[in-house]
Amino acid sequence: MRTVELREGGLTLSQQEWVQWIPADSPTSFEDNIWGVLPGGGVPVAQVAAAVRDVLDRHEGLRSMVDRACRLQVAEPVGERIDEVLRVGDTDPRRDEGWRRTCFRVGEQWPIQVVVHAVGGAARSVGVVVDHVAIDPWGLAVLRRELGQAIRARAAGRSPFAGAAPAQQPLDVAAEEAGPAGRAYQARAREYWQGQLDRLAAALGDRPPGVRPAAKPAAARGFRSACLLSRRAGAAASAVAERTGVPAAALFLHAFGSAVCAAEDAPAAGLFAISANRLTGAAAGSVRKATMTMPIVVPAAAPDLAAALAGCAAQQLHGHRYANADPAVTEAMCRDTLGDRYETGVAYPRFSYLTEASGNDTAPAWAAVTEAFGDAEDPVVTFGRPRDLGARYMLTVSHDRRGAILDLEWSQESGWGPHAEAMLRGMEAFVVGLST
Repeated sequence: MRTVELREGGLTLSQQEWVQWIPADSPTSFEDNIWGVLPGGGVPVAQVAAAVRDVLDRHEGLRSMVDRACRLQVAEPVGERIDEVLRVGDTDPRRDEGWRRTCFRVGEQWPIQVVVHAVGGAARSVGVVVDHVAIDPWGLAVLRRELGQAIRARAAGRSPFAGAAPAQQPLDVAAEEAGPAGRAYQARAREYWQGQLDRLAAALGDRPPGVRPAAKPAAARGFRSACLLSRRAGAAASAVAERTGVPAAALFLHAFGSAVCAAEDAPAAGLFAISANRLTGAAAGSVRKATMTMPIVVPAAAPDLAAALAGCAAQQLHGHRYANADPAVTEAMCRDTLGDRYETGVAYPRFSYLTEASGNDTAPAWAAVTEAFGDAEDPVVTFGRPRDLGARYMLTVSHDRRGAILDLEWSQESGWGPHAEAMLRGMEAFVVGLST
């Protein structure tokens, strides 16, 4: 049965965090899009279109208008607006990235585009791009899985989600977060965050404030990135995680903290690790954006490295429980507790860890490197083009069966540029060294 009702309500806390940093649509918003490509299987385009409708019906957030200023969203029935979502052409989305550079106007259009590469009326591949306000990398994994399921079901003449449990909707989550249980959770989350921020302030001691890069640099093209690809770091992290029980994410997180301490000449680093923030089965099966940050303290000196790594993992474990804190409140807490050190290199860097399970598609990056450098074991560092939108301080680690990709981002004003390659190589050496 098709959804016919229109629903409206507030934004989830995760969505509020996003619009707090990205308050308006912009010509560079495509930089933060979440995208993926899946096979079309030679299915007739009409059946792919039916599958897209099925997925849109199932997930309200993909067919919602978002009013950033008023912190509201309106979920609409599919209706005829699907014509604005679905595009069919003869270009392979893996070879042409133009479709991924869609700058969504989330107050005027749905935050999703689907591009079908068709030959003779049959779908060869399907590209999906979604604005970050409506999805995160984990949600992309859900979207790819369910859209693939829907395409196969429609090709077989079946309804894809008959009998399936309803998907968790952002509007329902927002209402729960604003209710009594949500308020009780927020009290516990505030207590956890304050403890972590006090711990960081104590670790930094009298360390003076550093550079605080502007969120939007005055000069155009103000953000940079550098990427290191390493087969051996990926293998080492997996081996150490299996041997010690310390998750690979914690190994890379500690490596990043150590690199930040070295670059900033600081006694500690306060990192804000991104949590999947999906503590229930319903949340794990939702497409919606759920990611939130959690504060992690990494000291520069670690006399007992094994204990330091276990401690980093413990912070992540506990932090996942309290990551879904009200972003307006935690932002005020950061400023009050850390003062002028907040938003500098010692108390602001973001850390993201992605695996194949989270829907991260690293195939294009690996293909580009193997084409340029063959199968060399030595890690390769490449610098990205300057960007108008980016992270002021951030490391994203993509870790799968092929190895690890370490993607470092910074603002031109941050001072990390001259240190970027050394930071990446130092992190790679740190993780590889753990396996010896």
